[in-house]
Amino acid sequence: MAENEIDADIILRVVSKTFSLDIHNIHFHKNYKVSGISGNEYNFSDIVTSDTDIIAIKIAHEISSINDLITFNSQCMDAQIDKKILISDKELNENEVNICHAFKIQLIDLKNYQNGYSKKSHFGIAELDSKLSGGLRPGYVYLVSGKTGSGKTTLSSTFLATGAKYGEKGLMVLTDTFPDLFLGNIRTMNIGFAKFYEDKMIEIMEISDQIRVMKSDISNGKTDFRKFITKIVNELKKIIIQKDIKRVVIDPITLLLIPDDDYINIFLNSLAMKNVTTIITSGLRNSDLSMFGIEEYYTTGIIKLDYEMVDEKLSRTLKIVKMRGSVFDSSPSNFKITSNGIIMTDKNVIINTSADNDDIFKNIR
Repeated sequence: MAENEIDADIILRVVSKTFSLDIHNIHFHKNYKVSGISGNEYNFSDIVTSDTDIIAIKIAHEISSINDLITFNSQCMDAQIDKKILISDKELNENEVNICHAFKIQLIDLKNYQNGYSKKSHFGIAELDSKLSGGLRPGYVYLVSGKTGSGKTTLSSTFLATGAKYGEKGLMVLTDTFPDLFLGNIRTMNIGFAKFYEDKMIEIMEISDQIRVMKSDISNGKTDFRKFITKIVNELKKIIIQKDIKRVVIDPITLLLIPDDDYINIFLNSLAMKNVTTIITSGLRNSDLSMFGIEEYYTTGIIKLDYEMVDEKLSRTLKIVKMRGSVFDSSPSNFKITSNGIIMTDKNVIINTSADNDDIFKNIR
């Protein structure tokens, strides 16, 4: 997200309040194409849609002259968009205000919607961030689930790389892969992860040996699971505080868990840290969302990845199953895994199709 962009969640709240629309039934879009009655096609940078309406959004910092407002209004008229909003993060001059009133463009003061608003953690995939109303809320634990090869590590690695790009340090906790093997795989992808690791913006922690020892102690009665949880979480928190980590991925979480409801509840709740966004990944076994069929109940949000063969081609889908405390779009989306990372491929979505090497990263789970 660019420095001056306004979070999708704020835009949705602005539209909902301004036009008395149900926030759960409106959707935010970036770079939305609309054909006008003249035959011209317009690319609106910010659009909100409902079942019956299209609402065009203009951000005040995009305006350099009165002509920008006149052009915006004329494009809306040709595209038959009646609902128009100008979101202002600056003081407008008299002429700008008068033009908005004349064109029936609703004026919104951004400060009225930013008070008490927490910055979200973005994936850097515009279509996914839009579905999440801007991203994930810091301070909570989220589950990315799917069967082997569905793209869980690809998505979570992209999440860390995007955070590093905007100055948020990340931590990748590996439970079943050695760091050298993981880095060898991740370097085949042009998502910036390896560079940020070299620059120490992303840390890698491998704890498979500790897991084996501690689980053996639990099974032999030498310790109980609460001590195991406390030790693991304390080690993580120590690193997070020392390194000023803002994003954490545990990939996968499965080896750190035992199939006990109380254990999983305590462990996942212990991972929630103020100002830190945590993603755990899980394969599927006892439910269509997780390995033990318990994890999904104790996470704030779930993103499920899947794939199937359709006409002898691999078809990948992403679906947001739940996202507590946030507006989200639960409709499934199609995507590809390419040398440039995850590319959303739904119709009417503007994407960079220069990377056609699908599934180059299939050895990353």
